[in-house]
Amino acid sequence: MSFKPNLSVKEGLDHLARRLDPIIAGRLGGDLGNHSWTVVLEILDEKKGYATGRKYWVHDLQAQLRMLTERLGDFGYPFDDKQRTVSTLGNELRIVRNQLAHMHDFSVAEAFRANDFSVRLLEHFHDEGQDTAKYIRHEALVALALEEGVTEQAAAEEATAIPAVADVSEEESSDALDGQDESKLEVIAPDPAVLVQAPSVIGGQRLGFEPWTVVQVGGIDVLDDLPKKVAKEKVRAAAVEIATYEGPIHLDRLVQMTAQSFGLQRVRSSREKKLAYQIQRAGLLVDADKFVWPGEIDPGAWHEFRPNDSTADRPFVHISAVEIANAARFIQAHQPDLSEDEIAVAVLQTFGRRRRTKQIASHLAHALSRLAAEQ
Repeated sequence: MSFKPNLSVKEGLDHLARRLDPIIAGRLGGDLGNHSWTVVLEILDEKKGYATGRKYWVHDLQAQLRMLTERLGDFGYPFDDKQRTVSTLGNELRIVRNQLAHMHDFSVAEAFRANDFSVRLLEHFHDEGQDTAKYIRHEALVALALEEGVTEQAAAEEATAIPAVADVSEEESSDALDGQDESKLEVIAPDPAVLVQAPSVIGGQRLGFEPWTVVQVGGIDVLDDLPKKVAKEKVRAAAVEIATYEGPIHLDRLVQMTAQSFGLQRVRSSREKKLAYQIQRAGLLVDADKFVWPGEIDPGAWHEFRPNDSTADRPFVHISAVEIANAARFIQAHQPDLSEDEIAVAVLQTFGRRRRTKQIASHLAHALSRLAAEQ
């Protein structure tokens, strides 16, 4: 019987989903009482301002991978270690799951890599299901070695070694966008008052900004092959997962992080345009300010914001004007006697800023004008 990569990936992910439910439930059971662990995601959705009101199933791999890769309120990252092993493998598997859901035609090498991610994740948890996962991976390895005409060891080494290639940037790096690096000065933290939110099973703090952990899921050859079908499927799958995790996210930031997912640290303007085009065709909303919104959020009805301190990897100009205005509205509602300038200072502090460069001042004014228009 011939090896079918897509069936192999599905078999591996289905097996992983069966094994992850007891792992997640076992880790959180003592904290959730009689609640299923899926209640954590329902609360996260509410805190994030998702418009879906979705209910989750314990064997849904998408839900399981969210549990492994997202900060779970006061629980933090309960499945991870200091090296973020689980988050990294989880992000890789999120992209694989997205590809499979959109009927991507996996190559034999991709099927082996996908199953390798599952094996490594189950090994991390010392789960007895790793033996079955290894068997599924080995079937893919045998097919890969046969296809390449090499030994299984050589095939495995080749499949897991994705070369990273750095493009020369023609633009400023994101670190320079604000014209300053506040993280090298004193740490500026949000006022504790803006972190307060309704109490829940996962705590009573507002969710802060959490950056996506970039994982390399392909080489530069994928970007070189755009706009071929296979290449654009891979690029879109990566972009959608990043946008779902970080959104609203500035298009330029999403382009850079998507490029990094395929081995590039900086992207030339010509390649930026190709990547931006694919992102805009991936079913994501891109607003007039070039911010990309995941499907779970309705920009017109979203009233949340994600505070961060000055060490966060998020330039102020890469924070949506909607999000900044939401923070200003919250501050104004809780401190109605503040002057316009005092509100501006408080908003900057909410996002780890104090000094106002020309870019920051302009972006802040644009955001606050949205709030003024409501009054």
